Amino acid sequence: MELIHLQEIQFSELRFEKIDCFVATCGYQPRCYYLAEKTSASIPSKYLLTIDEQDQKQNRFKHLEIFNNYGFRNRYTTINESTGIDDLIAEICNIHTDQLNLLIDYSCMPKKWYALIIDNISRNNFKARKINLYLSYTPKLFERKPEKKVINYIGPMLFNRDNLREKKPVTMIAALDNNQSYIIEAINKVKPQKLVAFIPQCDHDPEYTRLVLQTNKDLLNRLNNDSIITYDANHPENINSVLTSHCLDQRISSEVLIVPQGPKTFSMMSLLLSVRYPDVKLWEIIAQELKTDTDHGLPAANPVIVKVTFLHDEADDIDL
Repeated sequence: MELIHLQEIQFSELRFEKIDCFVATCGYQPRCYYLAEKTSASIPSKYLLTIDEQDQKQNRFKHLEIFNNYGFRNRYTTINESTGIDDLIAEICNIHTDQLNLLIDYSCMPKKWYALIIDNISRNNFKARKINLYLSYTPKLFERKPEKKVINYIGPMLFNRDNLREKKPVTMIAALDNNQSYIIEAINKVKPQKLVAFIPQCDHDPEYTRLVLQTNKDLLNRLNNDSIITYDANHPENINSVLTSHCLDQRISSEVLIVPQGPKTFSMMSLLLSVRYPDVKLWEIIAQELKTDTDHGLPAANPVIVKVTFLHDEADDIDL
């Protein structure tokens, strides 16, 4: 299916949309059920992606009960297993209808999961002629101190799509967070010819920008001013515009690789950009989870929502 439209919408507008299906994730952070609590009552079909992880098991079980009370049906999967998500998306989207409206809360999803969802929809022509995705992210307050975590993986988000194949030099676009050591590991592995750093600004947590700048000071001091870009993490259209501009500038003479650390709104916009420009690659950094406080991940602002429309390749253009 072809991505034909992207539009940021306000959370207050969501209640006026007729949602056919809701996909959420049961995590250990309290914000994982915030959107379900506010919107799920009128949605007929609801699925919950769940993993049997041992960390924060008590919180996960408590949140699972909350989702079950809201009428969600559990779909168990693993971080690295893709078949379950493939089957779920096929089940949801393979219905004969002119339009399907699907709400996805990716606030607590691993990046690979929502990458698989978007990849499935973009690669397949399902029976639904038009699919509207309402991609929702509930912001949280960010960690104040960088944590010493063991890095388990640095590499392509999806192997079949994101391997570096060309012999061109690499331009790395790095969305920074407040842990410089992770991105340094990625830089050392890729050895890019050019590095562009993206710094988040968040209305709900303005102090975070200062922390990111301070933590990454050594890295930023090595870059020219035109290679340091500030973006608004709570406005997906802004991210899409700025990111697209920089990727298109670089992709002619180099292979563009995005490493999206920081707020997930950036990684989602990076993913959607790679749908439009498949030669743009996405890599992720996965670090070992540590114990966190029970109030870690409380919702800090209303969900940030972008509406993305996919159209069947053989369908005539229809009104958005």
